[in-house]
Amino acid sequence: MTSIEIIQSYYAAFNAGDPTGMLDLLTEEVIHDANEGGSEIGKEAFAKFLDRMDAHYREQVEELVVMSNEDGTRASAEFYINGSYLKTDDGLP
Repeated sequence: MTSIEIIQSYYAAFNAGDPTGMLDLLTEEVIHDANEGGSEIGKEAFAKFLDRMDAHYREQVEELVVMSNEDGTRASAEFYINGSYLKTDDGLP
């Protein structure tokens, strides 16, 4: 699977509400730099983050654009998030 395909698959799983599918595409050493600040390291920590997000938000990635260098060793994604707050997330507005 190419880096572009991995990223596209990850966001397809995100839009499908499939956290297991998302986690299956990550390494055990994944580092998640949260928008709210701080970093979490490892799939277990990221799974807990996803559980919290699923309890508070329903979101969809829209207008996904995936970019990669020629050899596929570096890739990035640009997108918009469209979503709804389901309930208050302590510490956030």
